[in-house]
Amino acid sequence: MSAITPPEPRPLFLAPHYDDVALSCGGTVAALAAAGPPPLIVTCFGGAPSGPLSAFARFQHARWGVGPDDAVCIRRAEERAAAAALGAEARWLDLRDAIYRGTRYTSDDELFGPIHPDDRGLVDELVAAVAALAAPGAALYVPLGVGNHVDHQLVTLAGQRLAARGHPVLAYEDFPYAGDPAGRDALQARAAAVAGGPPQTRFLTPAQLAARVRAIRCYRSQLPVIFRHQGDPAAATRRYACVVGDGRPAERFWPLRPADR
Repeated sequence: MSAITPPEPRPLFLAPHYDDVALSCGGTVAALAAAGPPPLIVTCFGGAPSGPLSAFARFQHARWGVGPDDAVCIRRAEERAAAAALGAEARWLDLRDAIYRGTRYTSDDELFGPIHPDDRGLVDELVAAVAALAAPGAALYVPLGVGNHVDHQLVTLAGQRLAARGHPVLAYEDFPYAGDPAGRDALQARAAAVAGGPPQTRFLTPAQLAARVRAIRCYRSQLPVIFRHQGDPAAATRRYACVVGDGRPAERFWPLRPADR
């Protein structure tokens, strides 16, 4: 009797928030979905707020055009639609977004600054949750941390710890942060800080790029804020994809440097 080949472990993409994977590497998700088992997209900070919202959180809700009771439900519905457009499965953890963690982050300067000391334990929680979801040998994808959002930083740190446990971990370039005018310098600085080698460039077919754009368009509550400096979401996405591929649409991934802490 011949040995039964075990199924290929499906890739796992970690998104700090409900839109980050589709925005940054949706074409690769679509490519993997067409070639093997459906990738799993896990939103790390997908929990509902508890208790009174800070003024900063209320400000963010006003920008998105959502209320305190429906914000997370709307974003989860958008995520499910985007994952379906890519051929993936969407899940989320109950950890709360930075804007919902009391008054640790009450401005953009704080949100895109150092991680609050009280948040350091979240890295341990992320590592434990992802380790329980990822099959042995499964490829993991995490944000590089371009833009310096604290939630992105936390997921990158979790990725480095998972790499130290033997998981193959690649970091995607956080879009649209990487597409900002100052994005190139920020990207190179971030790569120098956390990458363990040169990047991999994955070229996209027209269909894969189109799937990424369709998925991005699912985030109706977020698009006016996310692309307020870059114009039309589809055009901005295609433009940066062609920058990455030197004229051909592509997405780029950096091997993450392992770290125990």
